[in-house]
Amino acid sequence: RHRHRPATDAPVACIVAMSALTALQATQGVHRASVLKSTNHGRSRRRQRPPAVAASTGDERASLPREYTFHSPGSVQETDDDVVFAHQTPEEASKWENASVFHVGDGSEAPVRVGVVIGEFHNTLMDRMLEDARVAAVSMGATVDQVVWVPGTYEAPLVVERMLAGGAVDAVVVLGYIEKGSTLHGQEMGATCSLVFKQLELEYTKPVGMGIVGPGATAEQAEQRVAYAGNAMRASVRMARYMATSKTD
Repeated sequence: RHRHRPATDAPVACIVAMSALTALQATQGVHRASVLKSTNHGRSRRRQRPPAVAASTGDERASLPREYTFHSPGSVQETDDDVVFAHQTPEEASKWENASVFHVGDGSEAPVRVGVVIGEFHNTLMDRMLEDARVAAVSMGATVDQVVWVPGTYEAPLVVERMLAGGAVDAVVVLGYIEKGSTLHGQEMGATCSLVFKQLELEYTKPVGMGIVGPGATAEQAEQRVAYAGNAMRASVRMARYMATSKTD
């Protein structure tokens, strides 16, 4: 005969889990504050990047904050700005003369066809993110061949799989916004979808870009991160070109 756990076990387990989560968040907050404090003195010496380059159509891409509370100064966002790394400077290049050092996609102009899967929820924000993704594709010399709107991020994996299996695109970019809610529903959705997207990417050996704001983002944070769409597009195009080059080598 099977024994059933008392009904009181579930609430206790839930309380313990939530307490652990609260403790973890507090620890992360202390760590982040420590990192911020230790790096603030270097902000004045941070390299200034040139202005953002608009796409050839004359459209402008969304702006992206250069400083974040939880990012160390000097963190490089995915960008088509002119960024110089240490190993590319004359002073450091000699250290790597016997090694192969390269950045994926650099030097390649291979054509890339991209499919976009985008959530209908928060449609005004999504319209702006879709435009930013399009501008990024144009600036990279890639084409957006398919755009499929789905009810929300949770419905995206099935469409992503179909795009990848169809063979008509070289990469897929997913755009969405998982807002901060009063429960952990959004966190569960984000964790599930990100894992599935990565599994599909590895299965089909084609990039799946994550242009998703959140989970846990407020409306104000989402407004500041429209450029995540362009980031995801640029990263996906670079990875697709790398995969195309590696297949011919």
